[in-house]
Amino acid sequence: MIENFTQQLNEKTKRMGLRTAAFMADLLSISEDAAYRRIRNPQALRADEMIKIARELDIDLSQFSNTNSNMLTVEVKPLNFETYTSKDFFRELESRLDHCIFHPHSQVTYGAKEIPFFYYMWFPKLAAFKNFIWQREFLKDPAYNKSIFEGTSERESQYVRLAEKYLKVTSHEIWGYETLYSTLYQIQHYHASGLFKDEQTYREVLTQYDMLIDLVFEQAETGRKLNPYLPNYRGARFKLYFTPMITVDNSIIFHSIKEKIAMICSPMSGVVVSDNPHWVYSTDSWLETSKENGILLSKTGNLARQKLRKEFEDKKSLLGI
Repeated sequence: MIENFTQQLNEKTKRMGLRTAAFMADLLSISEDAAYRRIRNPQALRADEMIKIARELDIDLSQFSNTNSNMLTVEVKPLNFETYTSKDFFRELESRLDHCIFHPHSQVTYGAKEIPFFYYMWFPKLAAFKNFIWQREFLKDPAYNKSIFEGTSERESQYVRLAEKYLKVTSHEIWGYETLYSTLYQIQHYHASGLFKDEQTYREVLTQYDMLIDLVFEQAETGRKLNPYLPNYRGARFKLYFTPMITVDNSIIFHSIKEKIAMICSPMSGVVVSDNPHWVYSTDSWLETSKENGILLSKTGNLARQKLRKEFEDKKSLLGI
C-alpha cells in the first residue's frame, strides 16, 4: 500500500512540475532531507502525513485499503452531509468507547488538533455552535450556506451519553496552542462577521467555552475525569500534556488488552480507522513523541498549568473578549 501511495505521489508532483521532496517539505513543514528519507523509506510516512498529502493531491486513500492481506482492516470514510454524517461519526466513536469500557485497563490516547469532541457535548450552546461550523464550513451542507447561528441547542441524550462514556476510560490527551485557541478564534470570527443571531447568543457560547476550559484544567489538577453537573464525581484517570509540536488532524489510539485501533479524524479528508501495524505504529509513535517533547500539566504540573492559563486569558484580552 505505502509504496503504491508514494508512486502516485511522485507521478502527481511530476505532472505539476514540482520536485516531490520540495513539495513534501513545504506541505509537511519538514526539511528536504527528511522528505527524501520518507520517499526512500515510505514506511516512515506517518498516517497524518499521508492524509495531508492525499488531501492536497486529491489521492483517494480507500483505493489502497485492500491491496494486500496486511491492509484488510483499513477503513477510509469521507465525511459529508449525506452518506457518512457527523451522527455516523459519533456512533463510531461510541462503539470504540464501548469496546474500551467492556475491556478493563483500556486507555485512549488523543492527539487533539481541536478540543476533543466529548467535552463540547456537556455544553449545549457550544456544542450547537461547533456543529453549525462543522456543517457549514467543513461538510458544506447547503442548508447552512446563508444562515446565521440562531443559538438553538438540543442536549440530545445520545451525545451526552457519549460524553458520559468518555468519563469511564483512562485517557492521555495531548494539546497544543491550536487546540486551546482554535474554537476561541472561531467564536470571535463569527461574532465579528455578524453570524450570531444576537449579542446574548454570542456571550452564551463564549461563557460555555470558558466553562469547558475550566473543566479541563480542573481535570488536569485532580488527575481524574470530571462531570460538570456532578461536583463529587471522579471518573477514570486523566493526564493532560501540552506540546509545542503541530498536529495535522485529531489522532486517537484506542488501547485494549488485546488490540490497538488507530482513528485519524480530519474534517476535510474524513475518518481513517485501522488496526493495521503501519497506521497504529505511526500514529502511536507520533503521539508518544509529542508527549516526550511536551509538558505534563496533570497533578504535578501546577506551574505549567498556571502559565498556560495566564496565556489563555491574555489571548482573550488581546482579542477584546
